[in-house]
Amino acid sequence: MSIRNDSPELSSRESDTTNITDRVLDAARSCMLRAEGGKIALAEVARVAGVSRPTVYRRWPDVQSLTGELLNREMAEVLASVPERGSTLEEQVDRFVDVAQGLQENALFAVLWREPATALAQYVSVRLGTSQQMLLAMIEWAIGEGQERGDIRPGRPDQLAAMVLLISQSAIQSHALVAPILGDRWTTELRYALMSYLRIQS
Repeated sequence: MSIRNDSPELSSRESDTTNITDRVLDAARSCMLRAEGGKIALAEVARVAGVSRPTVYRRWPDVQSLTGELLNREMAEVLASVPERGSTLEEQVDRFVDVAQGLQENALFAVLWREPATALAQYVSVRLGTSQQMLLAMIEWAIGEGQERGDIRPGRPDQLAAMVLLISQSAIQSHALVAPILGDRWTTELRYALMSYLRIQS
């Protein structure tokens, strides 16, 4: 006899797996913040999560895989927290800036950008991680839509998206450096920079 996908037993197991995953990711986040982006150990994460080490090792064989999944979750939460504004260039750029502000205010990403020498810096400044690819995909899609409408300049959407990411990431990462000068206006200036870069020049 087959087991239906909506059986109570299966639903319970799926719920338990989700709960354990969230507990471990929450614990990893706590450990990383406490270490200010420095090295952490899976054994420490397991202890904080209140699960056995084999439970963690079965899902994440090393800290790198655990960190990658955590950053993916953080990025997804930031993107989900920023509502769609509309389809015009101005509205799309507003959303890009809102996402940048959300990342700048996120405690975990703030550690990565504030401490470039940490063990987690590779996920921000050395290689293009999955979390950044998620962001690039969102930007590229919006740029492609804008080009079809005729209010974003010509060019390969993936290349334009990459530059939008670089401009935005630079603004986030260097925010503290120029905070005495720009203050809260950094988002206004970022918006102006992105609008100038993407709009069709007359």
